[in-house]
Amino acid sequence: MLLDDKETQDSGYSLNWETTDARIKELKSFLLEAPQKMDPQRLEFLMQVYEECKGEPIVVIRAKLLERLLTQKNIFLDGNPIVGTMTGIRAGVYAYPEWQVNWIKDEIDMVKMSSLGEVSIPKETEDLLKSVYKQWKGRTTYDRANTLYKEIYGENAELLVKSGWLYPVNDNSTGSGACNYEKVLQKGISGILKEIEAHMQALPKKACNISKLEFYRACKIALGAIVAYAHRYADLAEATAAAESDPKAKAELLEIAAVCRRVPEFPARNFREAVQAFWFTHLAIEIEQAGCGTSPGRYGQYMDPFYKKDMDAGTLTRDQALILLKFQWVKHLEIAVYQGAAYTLALSGHTGQTISLGGYTAEGDDASTELEELLMDTQIAMKNIQPTLALFYHPKMSQAYLDKAIDVIRGGTGQPQLMNANVAIQRSLVRFASRGVTLDEARTCPVIFGCVGTGMAGKGSYVTFEGQPNLPKIVELTLNDGYDPHIKKQLFPPVGKPETFATFEDLYQAYLKHMVHGFLVQRRISDLGNMTREEVVPSIFRSCVIDGCLEKGLYEEQGGPLYAQSLCITTGGMDAANSLYAIKHLVYDTKQLPWAQLLDALKVNFEGHEDIRTMCYEAPKHGNDYPEVDAFVRRMMRDIEKIYRDSGTDFFDYEAHMDPFSLSFHNYFAPMTGALPNGRKKGVALTDASVSAMPGTDVEGVTALLKSAAQAIDTTRNNCNHLNVKFLPSALEGPAGARNLLTLVKTYFDLGGSHVQFNCVSSDTLREAQAHPENYKDLVVRVAGFSAYFTRLDQGVQNEIIKRTQYAATM
Repeated sequence: MLLDDKETQDSGYSLNWETTDARIKELKSFLLEAPQKMDPQRLEFLMQVYEECKGEPIVVIRAKLLERLLTQKNIFLDGNPIVGTMTGIRAGVYAYPEWQVNWIKDEIDMVKMSSLGEVSIPKETEDLLKSVYKQWKGRTTYDRANTLYKEIYGENAELLVKSGWLYPVNDNSTGSGACNYEKVLQKGISGILKEIEAHMQALPKKACNISKLEFYRACKIALGAIVAYAHRYADLAEATAAAESDPKAKAELLEIAAVCRRVPEFPARNFREAVQAFWFTHLAIEIEQAGCGTSPGRYGQYMDPFYKKDMDAGTLTRDQALILLKFQWVKHLEIAVYQGAAYTLALSGHTGQTISLGGYTAEGDDASTELEELLMDTQIAMKNIQPTLALFYHPKMSQAYLDKAIDVIRGGTGQPQLMNANVAIQRSLVRFASRGVTLDEARTCPVIFGCVGTGMAGKGSYVTFEGQPNLPKIVELTLNDGYDPHIKKQLFPPVGKPETFATFEDLYQAYLKHMVHGFLVQRRISDLGNMTREEVVPSIFRSCVIDGCLEKGLYEEQGGPLYAQSLCITTGGMDAANSLYAIKHLVYDTKQLPWAQLLDALKVNFEGHEDIRTMCYEAPKHGNDYPEVDAFVRRMMRDIEKIYRDSGTDFFDYEAHMDPFSLSFHNYFAPMTGALPNGRKKGVALTDASVSAMPGTDVEGVTALLKSAAQAIDTTRNNCNHLNVKFLPSALEGPAGARNLLTLVKTYFDLGGSHVQFNCVSSDTLREAQAHPENYKDLVVRVAGFSAYFTRLDQGVQNEIIKRTQYAATM
């Protein structure tokens, strides 16, 4: 049992260590085997609280909804010594209809998928969902934004979605990056409550400050609810212990109770308490507003002092710490949400719980810790899709640490993704210069916020999601003079028919004109969408643990964080570049292909024109270190980035920066994007990531691919680049395989690359898994900034991963 600070823990922690391996296996197996089920309690509480609290400020309503969930939802113990589950049932899923309810009406009878597979909805929950639909239709963030767009601009914003130019803005709840977990560990909820009380007392009770006062009121409600939630588990563990006859099991239960009485209300004193305090904090963030991108940040660094303290005191061994982390890995796997078919296609179940490793200290030294190596050992053992690991590489890292990272990559889960720490520093200094970012912050704060984009841990937020543009859609619109064949409407203003352009430069300028209009409407609907977030779904607890919000008296959606940033995921850049370059090569330079033949072939999806499709596919492509192609890719991506910035500042009036990566938007947009001049047919997934090669077209080897990828995007001005590479497992075998891979990575980063991740699996294995999914339930692959269980992915994504070029050697 845990003892007071004045006492020593000679015997360590009271976990029943003899049974932990079996329990971990059972807990994870249950999640992989049991069907996910929608828990109706959040829906019930949502309707109750909004009815009971009519007239209250929205911040108070949202805080009371979280309070109702944490104080009344079902809780249970399942053998995991780290307690707290997102829903009130095992393998449960929540819905968040405040953002969008159309799926309830349109998709209730469809198969529904989440992070671990199919989601079942019992009949009584379906009936409840229909009531929720009636309560929320017209009031959601999505509906409000579209209504405002129609009133202000006189146009239907939903056409931008139906055409495949944008993913629907604000139709889903989201994460927002890495909160200040360390604050809870060091101060406890009680310390944060004292901070809020001081702000309330100091706030001038004058004009325009009532909203700040209500925000502080809401924060106190939310924080009090989290303490009450922990105490509920303490009560449950004590009651369960009273009926337990096994002395070891009883001791573990009493220790759980003692831990939950202590944290997160008060500062953690040791590793056991710190793990539980972290989990309660993380879980409360997810329950309040679950979605992709709630990342633990530099977990292995802010948790390291607790780990070292216990190791030095002899109260914890390395193996015991590994066991606790395995239990935590199971908890991360439990997090799941369902938000409609579009969300499922676009995110493939990714929950974005990314732990960042490595990087620098404030002094510019290596920040890697022993605990981070233990996190990598945890992933080797567990092979989880969540949490996912991202390693911020720099030249000062030890060889032993890098060798451990290679061992994780060899494990086949696509982790850790590798980030260029030096580029992340440069990016942070550029992006946040106007807000006074310091060099110390730029060295120590950059982390992955969800997938591959970076932000400032504990001080930043990207809750202001924008429309997620589909860049090759503009190629299609250019070739049809603004008309969209998919929705059969004139979507953008005409600028000229392609066959009338005498030179490629004329065509390219027409493409840019369409892009200007595309980003203009993107900016309009995005800003309105973010206004509705502020109006409808302010995040209260999350705002308590992001620096700047309490100091300013502004919640996250109002711009409270010190380093708030927008998120504009741009998909398909290499498809756009390859398509335009194919036109340049085939129509203008070599004159192999008349405009009429190309347009006819595209119109019928290349049916009956396989010869033209072959010409298009075999035209020079990105990813082969061809100087002229690479120069055009650079030009196009920089032109697009400038157009995006020129379309206006972000929601908080700061300079906007794009996030070129894909998640699974490349599959989501596939049926809405017509045949392209790069040889891709309509319905086939677009090229993954942002600087990957079109599958099968990187014919000059992996070094050529990395050289092209490194220079394609300005990784300082943009918030990321995104590169997927697939190796046969044999390519990474032995010391030579590891050495060659690190040489490749170093070369790529030296050339300016920001991100790279590796799949270490053969296409033959993936095809076998497609044919016999029952034999490959735990097969993990890297998709796009995240890992997923292969057999639970949409078939379009599966096929795209199979088609990626697989390299047999690292050089």
